[in-house]
Parts: sequence; C-alpha cells; structure tokens
Amino acid sequence: MNKKILILMLGILLVSITHTTNVSAVGEINFCCEKTIDGAWCQNELESECDTSGNLRAVPTSCEATSFCKLGCCYDSQEGTCMENTPQIVCNEEGGVYSADSASCDIPQCSLGCCLIGEQASFVTQTRCKRLSSIYGLETNFRTDISNEFACIASATSSEKGACVFEKEFERTCRFLTQKECKELEVASEFEVEFHIDYLCSAESLGTNCGPSEKTTCIEEGDEVYFLETCGNLANIYDSQKQKNKEYWSKIQNKEESCGAESSNAGSSACGNCDYYIGSTCKQYEKSKDPVKPNHGDNICRDLGCKYEGEDYKHGETWCVSNSKAGETLPGSEYFRLVCYNGEVTVEPCASFRQERCIQDEINGFKTAACGANIWRDCIAQTDEKDCTNTDKRDCLWVNSGNLKPLEELQKDLDIDDIKEFFEKLDNNLVLDKYYQYVCVPLYSPGFDFWNSEGESEEMCSIASTECTAVFEKSVTGGKWDCKQNCHCCVNDDEHKGCTGSEWPENKDELCQALGDCGKKRNFQGVKGFEFEDPSFTVN
Repeated sequence: MNKKILILMLGILLVSITHTTNVSAVGEINFCCEKTIDGAWCQNELESECDTSGNLRAVPTSCEATSFCKLGCCYDSQEGTCMENTPQIVCNEEGGVYSADSASCDIPQCSLGCCLIGEQASFVTQTRCKRLSSIYGLETNFRTDISNEFACIASATSSEKGACVFEKEFERTCRFLTQKECKELEVASEFEVEFHIDYLCSAESLGTNCGPSEKTTCIEEGDEVYFLETCGNLANIYDSQKQKNKEYWSKIQNKEESCGAESSNAGSSACGNCDYYIGSTCKQYEKSKDPVKPNHGDNICRDLGCKYEGEDYKHGETWCVSNSKAGETLPGSEYFRLVCYNGEVTVEPCASFRQERCIQDEINGFKTAACGANIWRDCIAQTDEKDCTNTDKRDCLWVNSGNLKPLEELQKDLDIDDIKEFFEKLDNNLVLDKYYQYVCVPLYSPGFDFWNSEGESEEMCSIASTECTAVFEKSVTGGKWDCKQNCHCCVNDDEHKGCTGSEWPENKDELCQALGDCGKKRNFQGVKGFEFEDPSFTVN
C-alpha cells in the first residue's frame, strides 16, 4: 500500500517537472529571446523582456532547442581566436566563422601549439601566433610538438643573467650565463644545472670552485672595466676598494650602484665605471696615453677627449675654425667644423667659397657647431634697413657707405632747418650720419673664383667702386692747399689741410671687402695678390 503510493507520487512529480520547464513561478511561459531589451543575446526570459524590433525573434521554447541560438564554435580568422559554446547569432555579430560541429572548438583551425615570441611564450592557435608576431615585428616560431600550456610557458627562458651551476669531472663549477643559455647548456651537455638569477659564480653560498681575483677585462657590448673571477667569468664593474668584499663578489651590482655613477671616471686608477656618452671607455692601459696605472688589472677608463691647439675638448664636442691666419674672410679662406671623437680630431669643411658658414654654440659648457648656408646673394638689392637685417630671409648687414646723400634727396627728405644745419656742418666738415647713404652688404663675406673672367667677381666688386672729388683753394702767396668741398673724403698731408676723411678710405675698403673677395688684399696665407698696392689714401 505504502509502496504504491510512493510510486504514484514520483510519477506525478516527474510529470510536473516535464511540464513546467518553461513556466515561471507565477505561471508565465519563458521564451527564447534572440536578443533581450538589455542587449543580451540568446537568453531564456519572459516574453516581455525580449526585443522584437526588426526581424529579431522570440519563441516559447528554450534557446538550446532553437537553430539560431544553437551553441557551437566561433572562430575569428583575423585574430586566430576561438570561442567555445557560442550562439550562432553572437558569432555572426562578431564577424566570426561559426561551426556547429563542435561546441568545444575541437576543429583544425583551433588546434593549439606553443608560440615563442622573443623571450615570451603563449599557448595559442597558429593564426594567433602569426598575428602576435606581426604586432611585435618578430619572426613566427610556432611549435606543434609542445602539447600543453605548462610546457609551453616553461620553454620560454629569460635573458636575465646569473650563475649557471653544474658538476663537471666531480667538481662543482659555474658559468655566468643568461637563463636561456644555461638551459641550452643543459640540453647540449646533459648536465644537471642550477640557475641562480642575479648571482655571480664567485658567490660563496653556491659552493663552486670560482672565487675573486685581481684580473680585469673589457667587453665588446659595454663601456666599463669588469673584474674577472678565477673561473674566467665576468664579475661586477671594477672597484679596487671592493676587491676583497664578499658581498660584492656574490650578487650582480648594476651600473647605477657601482663606483663613480654618472661620471666618466676617465683616468681613474680605482674605478672602472666608464661611460662612453660622457667621454670614457674601457681600454687596455698604456703608459703613453693614460695618466695613472690601475690599482688592479691591466684596463682603465680611457679619456676620449681631445687637445687641439692647446685647448681641451670633450668627446663629442664640435667647434668652428677658419684657415685664415688672421681669422678674417680673406681670398681662399673657408670655414671648417671640427669634431672630437674617440680622442681624435676630424675636420669637416663647409661649402667652398664661403657659401656656408660655421655656426657655433655652447650648452652647459659643451660646444656644438654646424655648417649652415650663407644667404648673401640678395643683400645688395635691399634698400630698407628692416629688410636688410631680416635674419629669417638673409644674412646681411646695414652699413654706412661713406657717401653723402645726393643734394636732391637731402632736399626731399629734410626740412629747411635740417638743410641749414647740413650746410653749416658741411662747411665745418662735420657731417652727421643721417646725411650719409647706407647700403646692405653680406654679413659673412662670400668668396669668388676671381681668376675666372666669366665669373661674378668683377660684377659684384664693381658695386663698391666709388669716387669722391675734394675741392681745394690755395693762396697766391703760397702755403698749403685748403679743402673747401667734400673734405670728408680727403686726408691732411704735407701739402693739404682742412681734410676730415681720415677714416673714409678705410670705410670704403671695408665696404668693398664686405661684398666678397674684392679690394686690395692678401690671401688667407698672407701672400700679396697681383698688382698689390699700398692701400693708404693719396690725393692727386
């Protein structure tokens, strides 16, 4: 009796479960929403929660029973990623390739392998490996022989250095290697190795046959002087004060923690923390080149600075010179940029005929120089001081020509009082600057191939040619000639008086020379030119 009742009750219960799977607690039927009003895809919800706009579907059954929400594998062919148990509609929305064959993505495209990128590893698909390699600009290394993620991660060894300890010929020894190199040693030699990151082989705690020494060395990939331990491995940067310090010989000490950090330590007998960028590098000690001998070993921080014409220059400094003995822009003179590099001075000429000038600056005591274009060609065409001195467009100078303005120009520019003052000054041979003509000339005098009859030298130099006629009077009773007109362009001598132009010839000569290789000059070596004459002014 009791047994029959129990069976009946179970039957009723099973029927109840079967018929209420999609019925809510209040009797409402659940629907499979292709998309809910909250934006979620393929959810079993009340019909009121379904988004039915457009062609979106809502059916009174579970989503697992629908075709559009059936779970499968979604494969992204661009990124190489696979998403398991993904509804087809979701996969389509994400731009993936849907496969209904395996919801767990057991398909060829989703086969995993070990992707080695530099020193990193990732257990991904081959397409994903290629994508990651392209992102980092590295070669693709995809290994199908590594079948699980743990083994893949373990295969990526570090470039961190340390003590690679192993036993050889019944002796515990060591090599200072990267973790990757240590692993390769283990594979190649079948030694059982221990890798101790950041440790030196000379560390007492490792119990190897390696220990401190007084030997030092230089390495190709660094500037510094390093200690060597007894097994021939690199130790820390050379510091003579720590040669017997056990802690110093135990763990790696970086450059910033070493002696003389942020200094070149050039010529130091005690510290090997050289720095190429501030003027020193590791070199074998030479008595003729190094001021002192190192306290230990045979290597030292060599000074990379230079000495030029009695002056000291730092490694990397550049500066300007000219080949003119007088330092002037004479015929044949040119500009040069000099470079101090690795203890040697090299010469870099600027463009010939002074078409380039050398520009020098100094920043925090460090000299820098460069050759720059000499923009002089349109100077003489400028008639306005502002245009002449516009350094954005040209390299020019606004100078007094030494010639008085024409009378008609003075009458146009000056008022009655000014003209009166002008003639008073002129009579007294005291002419003010405002009465002179100004011209625009090159700030950096260019050079010419003056020996070439078809060149531009004659045309340019003729611009500065000028004449000034002084008028003199002399008493019938004798005496000196007395200047009465244009006295600003003559010079007093034994026969003449009243002249005020002691600077006029020099002024005209400077104007001439500013235009280029014009006038009466010696060349850059001090040799006189052809038809050289005494430049002193004479009056005929």
